[in-house]
Amino acid sequence: MNMRRICIIMILAFQAVQISADDNSRLYHTLDSLIEQYDNLTAEKERRVAAIKEGVRGISLTPEQQYDLNQRLYDEFVAYKFDSAFYYIDKNVTALRGSGDKERFAASAVRMAHILAVTGLFDRARRLLDQVNPDSISDQQKIAFYTQQSELNLYRSEMAVFTNYFNDYIKQAQHYRQLVIQIAPKDSYDYIFNKATYICEAGETDNAIKLLEDYLVKLELGTRIYSIITSTLAFFYQKKHATDQQERYLLLSAISDERGAIRENNSLRSLSEVLMEQGENDDAYRYLYQAISEARFYGSRIRMMQVGHMAPQIMQLYDAERSETQQRTNFFLGVISVISLVLAGIIVYTLILYRKKHAAGLQIIEMNKMLAHHTEEIENVNTQMKEANRIKDEYIGRFLELSSNLIKRAEDRSKKLNRLARDRKLEELYAELKSSEAVNGDIRMFHQNFDSAFLNIYPNFISEVNRLLTPESRFAVEEEGSAAKRLTTELRILALIRLDITDNQTIADILRSSITTIYTYRSKLKARAISKDTFEDDVRKIATY
Repeated sequence: MNMRRICIIMILAFQAVQISADDNSRLYHTLDSLIEQYDNLTAEKERRVAAIKEGVRGISLTPEQQYDLNQRLYDEFVAYKFDSAFYYIDKNVTALRGSGDKERFAASAVRMAHILAVTGLFDRARRLLDQVNPDSISDQQKIAFYTQQSELNLYRSEMAVFTNYFNDYIKQAQHYRQLVIQIAPKDSYDYIFNKATYICEAGETDNAIKLLEDYLVKLELGTRIYSIITSTLAFFYQKKHATDQQERYLLLSAISDERGAIRENNSLRSLSEVLMEQGENDDAYRYLYQAISEARFYGSRIRMMQVGHMAPQIMQLYDAERSETQQRTNFFLGVISVISLVLAGIIVYTLILYRKKHAAGLQIIEMNKMLAHHTEEIENVNTQMKEANRIKDEYIGRFLELSSNLIKRAEDRSKKLNRLARDRKLEELYAELKSSEAVNGDIRMFHQNFDSAFLNIYPNFISEVNRLLTPESRFAVEEEGSAAKRLTTELRILALIRLDITDNQTIADILRSSITTIYTYRSKLKARAISKDTFEDDVRKIATY
């Protein structure tokens, strides 16, 4: 019975290891896929930041609004790019220093201290935190202040490993963690994280793991908090020498970092250490290289120093493995060289025949490409000619009709003015000359003719424009057969752009508007577009049918 139980336990353990290995294999595949998308994820992050900046371009902000904008941009850059995060939070610290607003100064100083600490400027971070009096700020800011004090001491301990100062910094970190635990809400991230790290340092690693794993299910992968929690769980499992779980959480943390474009990270470097211990030197080197690239992009001196310490170890192992591989390669090359000499004559003769056939094939392919290209050019020219003829016919007729109507209106107005002058009705004559109704009527007539002519040429124009806009920003489409088809001012601007009239001043002159109005409309239309960068080019490609 005892032997049977032992066998069952061994089988279950083997199955658990197999499941864990398969799970890690899938996670490695996901991580590699995200690293391949590094440029796209970076570009997506840049577009998100650019949209925030574009949203306030040209707007005069109050000091409070500028403060909020700086905080928001700092939050975007804090784990993405050091110098940008520093720039925006420094503006708030400078503006609030000596202002008497202790609450907001504390919030800005804590953020500044964090960005200074992650890049290794510990003394500057400490001096800045010394300017904050925790007794004069709210509990929420106290939590942030104590958390940053704990983090600063933790960073300093990383730089003081194997020195007499290491334990001092850990004790200080524990002290500030305890202060956070005393005032933070028990279901908050600040409480959970500080409680877990505190009790882990006190030796309760299993309880710390349970605390973070229970909280992790509430978080979304790709967020900075998710990355921090999984990285911390990997550290806890490392203390328990549970390598499989350590590796799994490092993978989850690295995946979250890559998906969220988080460049201030430590998981890839730690993962390369685990892989190096397993003898997977190629993968260890590849992930370490990625970690170096991201640390350089972010500008973190601490991360650069950490990966710099590992690089010689991996390179030494990598060089030894490469040397062994080279020896095996040289042996096989010798064998292959003998075989190659025998096959050389056959290969040369085959290549001669192949080249002749290949050359003939290439000529045929080139001729087909030229024919296809010319055919496409002819089709494009025909399409453009059809469209040009349609536009010409429609607008010539509209121009003649509009010119005739305007001449008739001018004649009628002239007769009316002459009659008033002849009858010496000077007050009525002056009132008629002063009135802008005639001009406004001509403008309305011009707009009606333009709208009708344009929609006859481009009947699906509004629907096609709507396809380029986000769903909530689309224009109303009139029902088929409605009596009057009208364009709004925004649609007239897009119509002129479709006719290749893109200069703001020219558009303003045609629509009898100010250039500022035209610029504002164009900016708002771009902001509503699905693809902001190519919106106007897409409008110019709308077909007539």
